[in-house]
Amino acid sequence: MSGSASQKLSFQAMIFTACLFPFYILAATLTNSAAILTDLLATSFDLTALTACWLVLKLAHNAHAGKYAYGLGKLENLAELMIALLQTILVVIAGTRAIIRVMHPEGVDGAELGLFVAALAVIGNVILNRKATRLAHETHSPVLAAQARVHLVSAIASGSVFTVTVILSIFNDIPILYYLDPMGSFVVIGFMIYNIYAMLSNSVASLLDQAIDEAGQLRILKVLTTHFDDFDELGDIRTRQFGGKMFVELHLGFESDWTVAHARAVVAKLTESVKREFREAGDEVDVSIVLMPGHAAAAEATTA
Repeated sequence: MSGSASQKLSFQAMIFTACLFPFYILAATLTNSAAILTDLLATSFDLTALTACWLVLKLAHNAHAGKYAYGLGKLENLAELMIALLQTILVVIAGTRAIIRVMHPEGVDGAELGLFVAALAVIGNVILNRKATRLAHETHSPVLAAQARVHLVSAIASGSVFTVTVILSIFNDIPILYYLDPMGSFVVIGFMIYNIYAMLSNSVASLLDQAIDEAGQLRILKVLTTHFDDFDELGDIRTRQFGGKMFVELHLGFESDWTVAHARAVVAKLTESVKREFREAGDEVDVSIVLMPGHAAAAEATTA
């Protein structure tokens, strides 16, 4: 999947949220609903996050040479971390407002526009979540995975706000139901907190340059076992992954009397076999094979 598809989706999501945002501001101004206000804050976060996603994807897919030979994959993880921190601030603001409404409950007035905007937000975010989830699975992009979670949380949050506001608009003369408004806010806040945890867990782990998971390690060992007769000695197997990218480095020794052409042919076959194993599992990997020092010296002596 090309980077242009990811950028296009992020741009569409950003434009959708930007068009929705002014209506949310107007809806929050016309009503005294804490739930709609919380949804407004969540939407402001969405707009910031989606703008960051689009910019990061644009940079990450356009910088693969020169100074940044491996691209800017970690920039996606840094963006995910920034998005989580921004959402934390909004959680504090929304939580404070909701607590005040619990202490001083009141009915909801003038929420008609808020209902319309919330319904539109649910529909749009469900569609965008499905697209982002599919692309994130195909590209293994952490920033697209974060974007998919943003849309999921937004859809559930707006759905909760819509439900609570409809109930309060119909039964506005029952004081006990006034507590549904701040409860709707707490539902939105709960999903925001979950989103923050998921983003922080993923971004911090990816920034630490973790090794490929056990399933990936088994694929590598399967290839090495199959091609056991193609090399003389096995040294280190080094793997790493970040920003949706995977790298494998194999340290191998070959027979000292092999010609350069023979060694290159074997290296090409091993490299393609490893890539094929990962490709069949839906992953892309860069493979490097390093000639072990002792064998390198022997090869040079033979050549001399």
